[in-house]
Parts: sequence; structure tokens; C-alpha cells
Amino acid sequence: MGLVILILEILIAIAVFLIGLLTKNYLPSYMDEKGKNLATKEDIEEITRKTEGIQQEFREGFEMFSNDVKFKYDFFYKQYSELYCKLYAIVIQSEYVRHFIELTDKKVISFEDAPFLEITPTHKETTTCNIGGENGSSVTRKTEEIETSISQFNKKELCDYIIDNGSLASQKLLKLAVAYRFAADHYSGNGSGGSLDINEVADEEEFRMIKDIVVAIVKDYNLLRKELKLDYNENEMKTGIPEL
Repeated sequence: MGLVILILEILIAIAVFLIGLLTKNYLPSYMDEKGKNLATKEDIEEITRKTEGIQQEFREGFEMFSNDVKFKYDFFYKQYSELYCKLYAIVIQSEYVRHFIELTDKKVISFEDAPFLEITPTHKETTTCNIGGENGSSVTRKTEEIETSISQFNKKELCDYIIDNGSLASQKLLKLAVAYRFAADHYSGNGSGGSLDINEVADEEEFRMIKDIVVAIVKDYNLLRKELKLDYNENEMKTGIPEL
């Protein structure tokens, strides 16, 4: 019996030794590894949350950017197609008039001397004879001004069209057109009358502003073509002076 008890005591001692050894060496390593695994899992979850947040911010930012780009492109195209194409065409007709005068009259008119040249309307004169009436015979002459598609491409058309489409014009161009209309109303060339002092000031302003208007149109037109990825004239965009 004593031997059995001794053997049990020895076995218990060995078990305690093994448990102590396990607790001292293996269990801390196991717990450390479990802690590392738990920390790694938490780190991954945190990184995932941050990544998803960044992706969401990027998607929202990219969507806003895309909408902004689309809005600007659509607006630029509307400006180009509904306003500046016609304005530029009017300016180019003026340039061809300049070129035609040089060909026919051998006279060079610079842009600085005359930034805009226009064709006056044609005139039709009708003569009517009344013979043998109560008041005797009479001759009546009537002169009629006939506008053509060419003569309608003039300064007034230029400015009226800018003002009528003011929502599409650049801020500078719209201001110039409104100011020009006022100055042109007192311009001596339109036969409106008025004092000499007022006419002189209006003439100077009319000349200055029509030049500024042409330059603004030419620059804006080429800038829009550049933004729309169309061919454009680099010199015209820089100087605002139209070229044939």
C-alpha cells in the first residue's frame, strides 16, 4: 500500500512538473500568438474601414468632378454654337471687306485704323409720274433702303446679338456691348444730332469699344475652340486680331 502511495506521489509530482513547464514555456507563447492574431485581425478591420471610407470619398469627389466637367463642356459648346460662331462670322466678313478693298482699290486699311468695316444697305429709287391729275402733272421719287444678309452683318447686329444672348457672353463682352450701344446712340455717324462735345466723346468711345468688342470676340471664340478640343488660331487667341 505504501508503494502505491509512493508511485501516486511520484506521478503527481511529474504531472505538476509538466503543467508548470507548460505554463511557463508554451502557454505564454500561445497567448502571445493569440494576441498577435487578434491584433492583426483588428488592424485589418481598421484598415478596411479606412480604405472603404477613402474609396467612398473618392467616388463622391470623382462624381462631383465629372459633373462639373460635363457642365462646363456643355456650357462651352452652347456658348460656341449659339453665340460666338455667329459673332466670329460677322467679324470675318469685316476682315474680308478690308481684304476686298485692298484688292480693288489698292488701299490698305489697318485693323488699328478701322477695327470693323461694314457694308451699307443698297438703295432702290422709284420714280412715279402722275399726269393729268387735279393738281396737274407731278413726279414722285421714293428711295428705299434694302437690307441684305451681308449688310445686316454690321455693328448694330453684332451688339444686339450679344445683348440678346447675354447669358452666353463672357462678362467682359456683355459689358462692352451694353456700353457700346449707349455710345453709338450719340455717335455722329448715325445722324442722331446732339451737341458737338457729346458727339466727339461718343465718336472716340464708339471707336474704342468696337475695337475692344472685336478683340474680345476673337479671343473668346478661339479659347472656346481650344476648350472643346477643336483646331484654333494661336495668334488670334493671343492678340484678338482676326486673320483671314
